Amino acid sequence: MRYILMIPGPVEISDDVLEAFQRHPVAHYGPEWTEVYLETANSVSRILGSKGRTFLMPGSGSVGLDTAAATFCASKRCLVLNGGMFGQRLYNIVSAHASDVKDLNFPLNTSVEPEAVEKALKDEKYDIVLMTQVETSTGILNPVEKIAKIVKKHGALFVLDSISSAVIEKLEMDNWGIDVNVAASQKGFECPAGLGIVTVKQDLLDALKDSPAKTWYTDLRVWCDYYDRWHDWHPFPVTLPTNTILALAKSIETIEAEGISSRQKMFIDISTRMRKALLALGLRLYAPEGQYSHGLTAASTGGKFDPAEMIAFLKKKVGIQISGSFGDIKSHVFRIGHMSRKQCGRVNLITLINGIALFMKSKGLSVQLEKAVERLME
Repeated sequence: MRYILMIPGPVEISDDVLEAFQRHPVAHYGPEWTEVYLETANSVSRILGSKGRTFLMPGSGSVGLDTAAATFCASKRCLVLNGGMFGQRLYNIVSAHASDVKDLNFPLNTSVEPEAVEKALKDEKYDIVLMTQVETSTGILNPVEKIAKIVKKHGALFVLDSISSAVIEKLEMDNWGIDVNVAASQKGFECPAGLGIVTVKQDLLDALKDSPAKTWYTDLRVWCDYYDRWHDWHPFPVTLPTNTILALAKSIETIEAEGISSRQKMFIDISTRMRKALLALGLRLYAPEGQYSHGLTAASTGGKFDPAEMIAFLKKKVGIQISGSFGDIKSHVFRIGHMSRKQCGRVNLITLINGIALFMKSKGLSVQLEKAVERLME
């Protein structure tokens, strides 16, 4: 059955992007394709506020994180700022490539605290600091600009996981001091899954030439070598998912025509209205005030029902799929994705809120559906 995906990735894809994806495949080499690849990669860099180089790698966002760790973390002292499941995943990935790794842990229901990061960097010297912009398991937005400023003050490199935030949240790599950024195709970029997206400052890439590659597929030294030697027809070492890149090119064309700030204002508006609607239904928000992400909303049932029951109900009765959470909060937290234009569409939003209300009524709970829809449509 085809479910409407209101999960935090993969997202519902708009028709124009889906049409580009469904074209007949084209060869992943030659001057025509090289031009498409390089322009698309350069466009990603522009959107992220970087004058550096972007690599479009077959795989998921995790392959991008693995690439960042393999390329930059070996023989370095690394600190991972860990606020949840995906902060822990980042720590695990880095630990596979660097022997000297520590994590600074934060409670699940709060963002990374700049004061704690400042103290950690004063107490010990680190070469690289890594963190997520949005902790996808909790829907909490971390203060990246403030953290980056602290990291730069202490002379470390800053690596950011923006897999659940790129395009959605404000992000200015060069202005904020972000050295390496990892994103993916299936969330804010509104494309099918299939690309890990790694953007790196040019001076870091230049410095790589002085050291040998540690791995092959996930070491940017190899990718830079192909870029330098085969730039005119095959500036990457592997076969690329050309249709996904064509979809990404179309999505970026739309984003740039609309304006990245306008797209981000849409996400702020939709997430604000979603939170108001859920509160009107008698649910709670998991993230504290001022720490909400704008591409997904995490809500708590307050113990009124099991989120897994509602998720199953919505799939079976309404044809909409949302997500649960993980670990200790799995029993009371669910997550709604609104990361694409289609997910943010009026019909999808109203259908979802109606479905949640219908489930709550089936559990004997009193709900104010009219008020919730009114808040959603304000």
